Amino acid sequence: MDDLEGSGLTRNAEITTWVPLSGTTIKINFDGAFDKQRSRAAFGVVARNGEGRVLIARSKLHENFGSAFAAESLACLCAIQTGIEMGLSETIIEGDALSIVKKCQNHVMDKSEIAAYIRNIYLTGEHFRWIHFRHIKKDANRLAHAIATESLRREEQEYLNGMVPGFALQRMEEEWLREPD
Repeated sequence: MDDLEGSGLTRNAEITTWVPLSGTTIKINFDGAFDKQRSRAAFGVVARNGEGRVLIARSKLHENFGSAFAAESLACLCAIQTGIEMGLSETIIEGDALSIVKKCQNHVMDKSEIAAYIRNIYLTGEHFRWIHFRHIKKDANRLAHAIATESLRREEQEYLNGMVPGFALQRMEEEWLREPD
C-alpha cells in the first residue's frame, strides 16, 4: 500500500453518507430496483442543492425489464435527463452501482448487455458543459434507493418539485445535514 504514494496514485476516500456540496453545483443521486419475478424495474432519482435541500425527487416504473444491471443504467440515464430538464450546465451524478459509474467515467466502447444505455448516457451527457460521475456507498444513496424500491413495491411513479414522496420523508430528514445556527 505504501507504494501507492510513490506511483502518483491515491486511494479514493469512500463516501459513506450523503454530503452536500459547497457552491451552486447540483448533485443528482440515482438508484435502480429490479423485480425478477415480474420482470419489472423502477428507479429513483434525487437532485439536491448545496444545502442538501431536495429540488426534484422522481421515480419511474418499467415493464419487461431484463436485469438489475439494466435498471441501474436506466436510472443513471434518468438522472442525467433530470439535470437537463432542470436546465443545469454542470452537475455531479452519484450512484452506488460501481460498474455503471465506471462505464460512465470511461468513454470506451461498451460491449455488455447495457451497451445501448451506456451509449445514450454518453450522448445525453454531452448536453452539459461539465458532468462528473461518482461512485458512493449504499449508505450514502439511501434516499434514492428508498424511492426506487418503494416505488417498485407500490407500483407508483412520482415527479415532485421540492419534496419527496411521503414514504421517503423520514429518510430525507435523516440525511439532511443542516448548518449550525
